[in-house]
Amino acid sequence: MRKTRGSQRDLFDERLQATELQPDLRSKLALLLQVLLTEAAGVQQHRTETADRDGAEAGDDQDHA
Repeated sequence: MRKTRGSQRDLFDERLQATELQPDLRSKLALLLQVLLTEAAGVQQHRTETADRDGAEAGDDQDHA
């Protein structure tokens, strides 16, 4: 029976530093993130408005007796 030794990162090795994004790519990603967060907030707001209008919590179909 042959044992194989796995590779494990040395705890004292320095980690690689993340490189900075190019300014044009950074601005594109920032805009995309802003749009996604705005859309997510709008969806959540829409669900809340629907719940208020219907008089029930959105997504809560259970009968809590």
